[in-house]
Amino acid sequence: MLFWPVALLAQDQAATRIVTGQEVQQAIIERLASVGEIAAPNVMPEKQFYACDAPLEVEQAFSGWRSVTVRCPSPVEWSIALRAQVQGALPHVPKVAEGKVAQAVFLRRPLRSGDRIQLDDLEIRPIDPLSVNNVYIVIEDVVGRVLSQSLTPRVPVSPRHLQRDWAINADDIVTLRIVNGGIEIESPGIALEPGQIGDNIRLRNLSSGSEVIGLISQERKVQVISKMAP
Repeated sequence: MLFWPVALLAQDQAATRIVTGQEVQQAIIERLASVGEIAAPNVMPEKQFYACDAPLEVEQAFSGWRSVTVRCPSPVEWSIALRAQVQGALPHVPKVAEGKVAQAVFLRRPLRSGDRIQLDDLEIRPIDPLSVNNVYIVIEDVVGRVLSQSLTPRVPVSPRHLQRDWAINADDIVTLRIVNGGIEIESPGIALEPGQIGDNIRLRNLSSGSEVIGLISQERKVQVISKMAP
């Protein structure tokens, strides 16, 4: 019995770890599975986040499960926002039974490079599951996107046809979240390059004028990671 408190102390110490991208991936996959969704979060398994000594909590970031907030409540509370990439929210190879026909998103009329796709421009049509892959199968994932090349109604819409969907564009005004000694400060900043949720980008702090590197945690919100050398 004399060794029991020591064993508990060792367990407590072991419980505190640096959360990795692999742990974040697994937490998102398990949470979405519990609500009947399929996730494929785009985060590098070897990426390191922050210290945590509790199970990760995963909740919706907005109104659906396309983006999620991953939170650690202890020893110092922190959270990150990531795209959960629910199946159907991003392009993927249609999974169909042998002998059946898959469906994909097509244009109803020809559009040119630079055109923004509207709901009335789209329709779902059947395709041969062996003829194409990496196509959109949900109309809502294409509405509002901009074409990077001209496209006809004969070809299903795929990622290579569309401009990248940035969470933050260059020159966007954003909120910088700075944590220093347990104190959280928010400051206005301007993005110096585009990025998606989960990306690290360069920004300028409009209050201090200094350039920083930040992690995009939400649309228009960035967690400052470090200052750039002058």
